[in-house]
Amino acid sequence: MTGKIIKEDDFSLQQQMADLKNEIKVLRDELKANKSPPLFYSIAQCMEILNISRSTVNRMIKNGDLKAKKAYRKVLVPKNELEKILINLN
Repeated sequence: MTGKIIKEDDFSLQQQMADLKNEIKVLRDELKANKSPPLFYSIAQCMEILNISRSTVNRMIKNGDLKAKKAYRKVLVPKNELEKILINLN
């Protein structure tokens, strides 16, 4: 009898684990759906969005065409500055 009880307990534990995994997946999907755009972009993200090279992004920052802020060792471009560049390109 004890062997049968352990197997039933194992099954219920497995079912609980599966339920928890499903709940976690649902919560992650909800977080991804509700995620707002970032307030700052890295140089790499700017490169991807503008479809230009790293040196071009750095040149734009140096010339003042793209304003950036330094946070510790990272250079970050505010969202509104990137939007200005995108509007000017169109």
